[in-house]
Amino acid sequence: MNDQLTEPIDSHDEDLFAGPAPAWPKWIGGFAIGWGGLMLTCTGIMSAYILYLPKMMEPMLEGAPLPEAMQLGLLDWSLMAVGILALLLLIVGGVLCVMRNPLSRVLILIWGISSIPFSLVNYVRQMDAQESMRAWAQQYPDNTIAQNMTAGGQSAQQIGEVVGLAMTIVLGIIVPAFFVVWFGFIKTKPAQMLGAEEEII
Repeated sequence: MNDQLTEPIDSHDEDLFAGPAPAWPKWIGGFAIGWGGLMLTCTGIMSAYILYLPKMMEPMLEGAPLPEAMQLGLLDWSLMAVGILALLLLIVGGVLCVMRNPLSRVLILIWGISSIPFSLVNYVRQMDAQESMRAWAQQYPDNTIAQNMTAGGQSAQQIGEVVGLAMTIVLGIIVPAFFVVWFGFIKTKPAQMLGAEEEII
């Protein structure tokens, strides 16, 4: 009888003691994939729009130079490229999360931690671009674009700034912060993803 008590448990018997795999990696991973895909699509559309913008605005310039805010430099394209790579990292992390691969935690944390300051930098640059556009409108007050900008008055400009800030907070801070809290403080162990120490959530 003593031999039976000390007899090692084979792998088949160990499965009998293993708890059910938690459900959260599927919906967290799916959310990461969906969010990354949505933001990547929006970035692609915005990039195409920015490339076409100078040609579209040319007839409306009426001889005035293209506003500096509409001219993208090396830094702008570099930030855009970094943003695209970060979103791809999030999508890969989401796929690995659905597959219950612990590496997903590292990838999504990298994306989340880097996205918050990245979003703040983008917001500051957007505010600088708006200020540059206002200066351009004052320099060319007879231009149709300048007149359209000033037609709404200061209140319209303030509304635009508030909307931009709200989008930055929701899209650029709250969502990344959720992933940082989830993987940085709540689900910190590989066992929590595999089900060895976690119940279904």
